Amino acid sequence: MAKLAKFLEGTAFGLLNDFLSTFHSDDGYALPNRFEVIITRPDATKENRKVSLRCESINLPGRNLSTSTQTIYGPNREIVDGATYAEDITMTFQASSGLEERVFFEEWQALAFDERSWNVKYYDDYVSDVDIYVLDKQDTQRFGIKLKEAFPKTIGPTDLSQSANNEIIKTSVNFSFRSWETLDKLRGPRSLTDKMLDTVVNSVERNIAANLPQVLSRVDKYGIHRNIPGLPNYTSRNWLRR
Repeated sequence: MAKLAKFLEGTAFGLLNDFLSTFHSDDGYALPNRFEVIITRPDATKENRKVSLRCESINLPGRNLSTSTQTIYGPNREIVDGATYAEDITMTFQASSGLEERVFFEEWQALAFDERSWNVKYYDDYVSDVDIYVLDKQDTQRFGIKLKEAFPKTIGPTDLSQSANNEIIKTSVNFSFRSWETLDKLRGPRSLTDKMLDTVVNSVERNIAANLPQVLSRVDKYGIHRNIPGLPNYTSRNWLRR
């Protein structure tokens, strides 16, 4: 039992070292202050970079599986009958001197209705996609979410005060959206090009392995020749003792 306990202790310590080493690699902690937002208005050909860069805070939306209880025999089962997404997400923007950010979203809202007749416009005229990325310390996009069919539902009030001498005006906007999808390429479906490349690489590796000289197949992981005619019959253990 003592040897078994010692073996388990060594294994656990090794796993702990591997776990701690990940904190110093690119797969370490995700930081909440490293993110990027890409906002494209429906009437624009490209995203408004100035507005996107002034986004101070945002939250990644969640998702919920709605269930119903099914009772046949024995304990109840929770059966999934649909999926729901967060109702709104809030973005906070640091305002420029002319409040261009507020004007940007006011014009976006104007795409949804006529300010004179109050007639509502078509849905596709005012919805667009919004991309949210989590960045690492090298500003590389590591994870992302695309908000589908999003639009600025509410522009929050702007507080003004004589006592706020050194503060920045901030604009809060609540976005409504229909759903979201992940932008993480590693989790998405693989492209046909990637699959073809893997097939070619695997084929090349098999051909190389099949045509290796027989002498190389008798070299162990320490680079020691085993049972090769004309050479001493060193084993890895004997070689390491020398």
